[in-house]
Amino acid sequence: MKFAVQIAFACAVAIASCSPPAATTETAATSVETASAPAEGVPTREFLIGRWGDNGDCTKDIAINADGTFQSYSGMGGTWTLDGDALTLDGPNGAFLLRVAVGGNDTLMIGQPDGSFGISQRC
Repeated sequence: MKFAVQIAFACAVAIASCSPPAATTETAATSVETASAPAEGVPTREFLIGRWGDNGDCTKDIAINADGTFQSYSGMGGTWTLDGDALTLDGPNGAFLLRVAVGGNDTLMIGQPDGSFGISQRC
């Protein structure tokens, strides 16, 4: 039921859920910048879109697509939704809930339901 990439992605989410979202007083101009590269805290939908690998390895990646679908390196895929820091990956083997947080411009921390965590980087 769990995909290897999802597990690593889940780890990154767990770490992220421990970080409170940063308070902001942004103008409209900086809001656009924040949407593409949010400060540490809760990621935006736009921030998640792209290819993500784990521990510096982009050969075992997961692609998070703008149309609400995802595809892992192993060929598994499905749909994804983001609600706050809760990322749900829903595929043929069921739904997998992860907690995610931004660790930097191209880093995502993922937490799994079992309390383990990991770090993913943009590929």
